[in-house]
Amino acid sequence: MSGLILVSHNYSQHSTLSALYDAILSRRGGLWISWNGKCEAIAPETPRTLAFRHGTKFDTLTFPLTQEEAEAGYHGYVHQGLWPVFHQRPDLARFTSQSRRHYQKINEAYARAISEYAMPDDQLWIQDYHLIPCVKLLREAGLLNRTAFFFHQPFPSGQGFEAIPDWQWLAESLLCCDLIGFQTLQDRNNFLLWIESEYRTERLSATSVRVHGRIIATGVFPVGIDLEDVEYLKESNSCRLTEQQCRDTLPEHTVLSGGHLDSSAGLPYRLSAMEVLLRAHPEHEGSIRLLQLASPAAGHLPRAREVTQDLESLCGEMNGAHGLFGWYPVSCLTHTYSREEQAGIYRASRVALVTPLMAGMSLMAKMYVALQDRANPGVLILSQFAGASEHMDGAIIVNPYDPDAIADAIHTALRLPLKERQHRHARLMKGISRLDCHWWADSMIASLSDTEGDPFRAATESSLYAAAPNGRIRY
Repeated sequence: MSGLILVSHNYSQHSTLSALYDAILSRRGGLWISWNGKCEAIAPETPRTLAFRHGTKFDTLTFPLTQEEAEAGYHGYVHQGLWPVFHQRPDLARFTSQSRRHYQKINEAYARAISEYAMPDDQLWIQDYHLIPCVKLLREAGLLNRTAFFFHQPFPSGQGFEAIPDWQWLAESLLCCDLIGFQTLQDRNNFLLWIESEYRTERLSATSVRVHGRIIATGVFPVGIDLEDVEYLKESNSCRLTEQQCRDTLPEHTVLSGGHLDSSAGLPYRLSAMEVLLRAHPEHEGSIRLLQLASPAAGHLPRAREVTQDLESLCGEMNGAHGLFGWYPVSCLTHTYSREEQAGIYRASRVALVTPLMAGMSLMAKMYVALQDRANPGVLILSQFAGASEHMDGAIIVNPYDPDAIADAIHTALRLPLKERQHRHARLMKGISRLDCHWWADSMIASLSDTEGDPFRAATESSLYAAAPNGRIRY
């Protein structure tokens, strides 16, 4: 019986996404392959240590990176290069030959780990643009396993992908996939239109193409959250204590602001919106505060430090201009909070302002809604350019570049009667419950399994397996 191998960039990271992987594998079983979050010195030509752990619900296989790989490959190539390109800001992208070399080494480490532990009938589910080159490396190693690749980030429109220097080596790896998943319909369309403009393709259906003799299926699989995890967070002592502390110390109308600390966050527009709000509606003075979560862990070094410093400067200017004795309109919290503590902050916030300029999904928006008290829920204000806006019926959708629209949305949210807030929350929860993390995994793995019966693929693989290396044994 085939198993599932989930491959992600950081097993040790305590994030909502890591919690989703844990929940999925706890239910389905399988093997989770990932960087362990640690950096070690590794001598050239020396295989890095692979640490396998047999768990009660699923197994894990982790390994370290070198300091150079983490800094140049992970924070350099991925965060300073790929991140801006995929978020429609190629002008901010910084690529170097050194960062590409270490990005390649990271993917070689992943390919080796997968190759040593994958059985021929295992299904591979590779997560996000950190690991694009890994797919081709696996094919070159002789692995023919059905392989799905999922983009958590938005896929750039037009020829935006080609802003990456030597983009062809990444594209050729994507063309080795059996299934590529996207967060939104727009992302999938961007990919298909682009791939057809650059390669000789045969469109087999609305969602699949044949390129270089391989059939590649595509699909839209918006990432959901784990509602069992939400219930655990709600019931935790840290959540309850933090929620009560917030309610005791913060103004009645707390507007939560968070997200990644980078150029795609749209933070200056949110602060401008608060200024517009206070000028247009001075009645909010003394009873409202924008609570900006600005932990460095929410950003990508070294850019996170710069963004945090700029944010603190802007907050200081605004508090100086609009603050009163005993009250100020903005709090910038640079402390790193646990997931349980964040849940308490979410529950105590009357409004969540989730307005990135561009985002693949924005799990913060879903977590905020799910953590609310159904009897007295807060209101979600969501960017029209966040992937979540496609299916979060009940949110107030705004243009994140328009401070006036954001200010008006905040004012509206604060004035909504209880019944309207409950109605909006119920609509949002209906979608969140239907499209949870298990729906996401089940849908994508089912779509990957559908490729198994393709006669062209079966004939191709039967001949290639004969030539492939034998003896790959897991454990």
